[in-house]
Amino acid sequence: MKESALQLLREMTNNQSAVFHSDQWESINELVEKQNQLLVVQRTGWGKSAVYFIATKLRRMQGFGPSIIISPLLSLIRNQIDSAAKLGLNVVSYNSSMTRDERAAAEQEIVEQRVDAVIITPEQLGNDYFNENVLSQIISNIGLFVVDEAHCISDWGHDFRPDYQRIVRVLQNMPSNIPVLATTATANNRVVEDVEGQLGDRLSIIRGPLTRSALQLQNLFLSTKAERLAWLAENINSLDGTGIIYAKTTRDCELVVDFLQSFDINVKAYHSRLEPVGLKLELEQDLVNNRIKALVATSSLGMGFDKPDIGFVIHFQSPGNIVEYYQQVGRAGRGIEHAVGILMLGAEDERIQRYFIENAFPKEKQIAQLLAVVESNDGIKITDMEPGVNFSSGKIKDILKFLSVETPSPILKDGACYYRTQYDYSLPTEKIERLNMIKNDEWNTLQDYHQSSRCLMHYLATELDDDYAEQCGKCVNCQPKHKLSEEVSNEMVFSASDFMRHRYVKFKPRKTFASSGNNARSIYENYNFPYKASNLCVETGYALSAWRDGGWGDLVASGKANNHFCDDLLDPMVKMIESLSYDERPGWIAYIPSPRHPILVKDFANRLAFRLNVPCMDSVIITEERPPQKTMENSYFQSKNLDGAFGIVQENIYSNPVWLIDDAIDSGWTYTIVGALLKRAGAGKVFPIALTSTKRSS
Repeated sequence: MKESALQLLREMTNNQSAVFHSDQWESINELVEKQNQLLVVQRTGWGKSAVYFIATKLRRMQGFGPSIIISPLLSLIRNQIDSAAKLGLNVVSYNSSMTRDERAAAEQEIVEQRVDAVIITPEQLGNDYFNENVLSQIISNIGLFVVDEAHCISDWGHDFRPDYQRIVRVLQNMPSNIPVLATTATANNRVVEDVEGQLGDRLSIIRGPLTRSALQLQNLFLSTKAERLAWLAENINSLDGTGIIYAKTTRDCELVVDFLQSFDINVKAYHSRLEPVGLKLELEQDLVNNRIKALVATSSLGMGFDKPDIGFVIHFQSPGNIVEYYQQVGRAGRGIEHAVGILMLGAEDERIQRYFIENAFPKEKQIAQLLAVVESNDGIKITDMEPGVNFSSGKIKDILKFLSVETPSPILKDGACYYRTQYDYSLPTEKIERLNMIKNDEWNTLQDYHQSSRCLMHYLATELDDDYAEQCGKCVNCQPKHKLSEEVSNEMVFSASDFMRHRYVKFKPRKTFASSGNNARSIYENYNFPYKASNLCVETGYALSAWRDGGWGDLVASGKANNHFCDDLLDPMVKMIESLSYDERPGWIAYIPSPRHPILVKDFANRLAFRLNVPCMDSVIITEERPPQKTMENSYFQSKNLDGAFGIVQENIYSNPVWLIDDAIDSGWTYTIVGALLKRAGAGKVFPIALTSTKRSS
């Protein structure tokens, strides 16, 4: 058996002299011969996928059924299918990115058992159709069950992939003698114990050393975005090979890419909002084939991305904890002798992490509102829930997913509709408080790591409870002479600051006067707007900044706090406005008044009008004070809150185009409504202009 397994390893690696890493054969033997349940904790690059694909091949040769592999990311799934093909395994994926025809073809192959393995994302375990019509057809004949990135089973991974908690229920419905493999490279003792507690008493554990001998770790002390952008521009091309630059948000990915590309540095952005779906695969191949210097990515490029010669991983912003950092920096140096891992800690990181921690779990009040709406309907779709709950559609989906994996669950999904079950429900507040405390502690530990004078690899391995932790002899603390310079030129920092201050945020107008949960009818009873009225729509708008973006967004935030926007914002606003193209240049300014800050925008709009040499008109008035728009969290409440809130002073309307000024843009509904009122009163084209965008970019 071992000789057969070794030959399969050599076929998989295309290397006839390949030998098993320590514990690889032992892991395969536990699954194939002993049919055990096994948790493998090994460093990235050790070869966990080789274990389960070789075990799959051997089990199939013995006449057992196909493997089920739970894998968290589509990029990882694509890599796994390519690896399995080298062993002649027919592996089928079943995931949400597939077309209807692709899913139908996959279903037929699976049900007819013409596959050696099925790879699915954990979300598919919550897909009723897949469970009832596909998984149920083969579950009694599974040869091996694999959970990749198994740390997501634990409470630690709850806010990342709650669907992983469905895995335990699936295992309970399978024959007890099916071998189970759970793999991860990022688990400390607490996570290991949590996984062990959920998978059962039969679980054996194989742990190996986590030290990455190829990595040269260094932390950089550059807190402002401008300094970090400058460092990247001055140093990225001098680093060997190709790599990954991690940022926390989509907006920051795009910022880094645009700035580096302005210096002809060949980088591209990689994040969850990329369209079409195939674009991600193209970008991955660009990096794999060294056609670009780096991908600037959010965490959507992480677990399992298989490129053995990544020369560097740089964190433009910090991850939330040591476990996440080790997992991401471990993309580098898997198949080469030297690679660089650099962690920057930004001034904005604390604020970002606090946001993620505070919003990791739904609030008790939100759950109560949503359950009340579900209970009051005999089956309700997600799109019809918005009018009953004042939170976003994304939050609705997150809460439904959270509740659906609770035991017992207070909701039941049947097709597209949700129903209230008979079970009472209360939020597990003690558990949430405990997890939030852990997350806070882990964030503090990550900050300590950034300041540490100890061996950095030893620090990481110790925090991961690695019994084999040792001094690496490579990091900046072990070998200060290898330190990369932290110096950046004043000219480059100024260039980065200037770049951020001229990075305008484009926003598109709303096309209809209805929200998704209102059956495509206009909800504006007071305004009597039709559902669709293209003649009342405003033009594409622009904001000078993003909120607290390290450029003008910081100055706008300061102005909001002090109830006065300073004159330093006038020149850049004029520059932005004059840079836009118009069929007919606007000849006047209107502004959106605020009942809570009646002078703030009015004062700035008048000063701006003076600089543009146009009149500023008090055309829009408050007719009824409503709750602050920022307290409205979904489209229905945002739009309904404005119905009848504004009026128009007819004698203060000009017929030519107008700039409509407000301090901030978020949902866009205020601009939509006020702009439509201006146009209906006789104004020409309406061009929305804002000082900042407060729309969150995840």
